[in-house]
Amino acid sequence: MQLLQLPAIVTPGIGLVFWTALVFVLLVIVLGKFVWPAILGAVEAREKSIEEALAAAEIARQAKSDLEKEIEKIKQEGRTEREKLLKEARETATALTEEARQKATVEYNRIVEDAKAEIERQKQQALGEVKSKVAEISLEIAEKLIRKQLSNDASQQELVKSYLKETPLN
Repeated sequence: MQLLQLPAIVTPGIGLVFWTALVFVLLVIVLGKFVWPAILGAVEAREKSIEEALAAAEIARQAKSDLEKEIEKIKQEGRTEREKLLKEARETATALTEEARQKATVEYNRIVEDAKAEIERQKQQALGEVKSKVAEISLEIAEKLIRKQLSNDASQQELVKSYLKETPLN
């Protein structure tokens, strides 16, 4: 049997294998000495920058969380302050309303008292006028009666004598 003859490219010779191995070893040495350290340095620097970015992101996340807590605290303080102000406003409104009501009551009472005093004054004035008028009318009636009774001389002399008897002469 005859073996198949394979082309030379498929079955390399020992020299080709030696030179290929030598070039490969030299390439690995050159790469290991010059290229790999630079690549590893770049990878390590990149890894370090990624770690720093992750640490900065963690710090930023923590700062964001702290800010959110601070914002919530400020909101709560704002709500508390708003409630306090609303309560004070309600109390002030109530106090002002009560004060206005008291002032109105005092003013009402003063007006009523003034009206009562004015009514009493006008009543006294009217009573005085009525008394004066009654006195005038009484005097006119008395004058007319006396004139009628004293129309003659005898009745006038009798009246003078009776006045003299009643009047003490001390």
